Amino acid sequence: MKFRVLSTLFLLTFANGICESEDFIHQRPLLVAEFGSSVILPCSHSDDFINSVSWYKHSFGKKPLLIAYSEHGSGSITYQNGFNNLNKYHIRTGNGCFNLTIIHLEEYDFATYYCAVRFFNIVKFGEGTILLHKESDEIRSTTVLQQPVSDRLHPGDSVTLQCSVISQICAGEYSVYWFRHSSGHSHPGLIYTRDNRSDQCIEKSENGSSAQSCVYSLSQTELKPSDAGVYYCAVATCGKIHFGNGTKLIIEDLQFMWNPITLVLATLNIMTMIVITILLIVIQKIHIRDTLNHPRNQWKKVITFSFLTV
Repeated sequence: MKFRVLSTLFLLTFANGICESEDFIHQRPLLVAEFGSSVILPCSHSDDFINSVSWYKHSFGKKPLLIAYSEHGSGSITYQNGFNNLNKYHIRTGNGCFNLTIIHLEEYDFATYYCAVRFFNIVKFGEGTILLHKESDEIRSTTVLQQPVSDRLHPGDSVTLQCSVISQICAGEYSVYWFRHSSGHSHPGLIYTRDNRSDQCIEKSENGSSAQSCVYSLSQTELKPSDAGVYYCAVATCGKIHFGNGTKLIIEDLQFMWNPITLVLATLNIMTMIVITILLIVIQKIHIRDTLNHPRNQWKKVITFSFLTV
């Protein structure tokens, strides 16, 4: 009985250690597609020690639904929750991949999709793929633009991200959201939200249609290495949410190079090594000199003793 408990605990610990690896499963964080088109959601994973692979669909405000799963090495796919009846969700398996294809995209297909693997009774989810609707040029009503950050950033710096929104005027206010996606998070996380204010926008009329142009800013102060990632500006208006192209922040950690305490310690270590090296050279020279002089002195003593004896 004790052996079984210990074996179970060992397997659980081993599985948890394997599944916590950052390279265990990969997904694209964001995909944009138009109505009626088809899209492939890739999922690459490690083949080591897994029992099954699966896809989940998570629509906003609803519980996640299991689309399908496949026992590792079986080659067969089992669909769940009626997804096989839609004839639009198709999964292709391969060596280390489990890709989901969705054809003839409709409104309810735009959601977040998670690829997951199972080992023993531990399930590891990927970062998730957000599938967003891209309006065609003919019906585009909202444009969200983000400017890249050209300056090099270091810990302790400050930066301001800008988001320009051009949209048609709809009844009611709209909201602006900021998301951050980084390697340390399983999926893009909401970090800031604000409601629209009239003093932030400028209205203009062209060809009989009214539109407004707004500029929003997100200030980040006292940056840390963990703040690095891609920041997305999103605008909810006219019953839809529109994402910007993203702004990537790269924070170079130069703390080790410029920390005064580190510099002093490094300088002292270098000086200590120089002193030790000089002492070793001096000691070595003294030792060599004594070694060369020692046989000559011994020879003189032998000659003197022999002369006195005679």
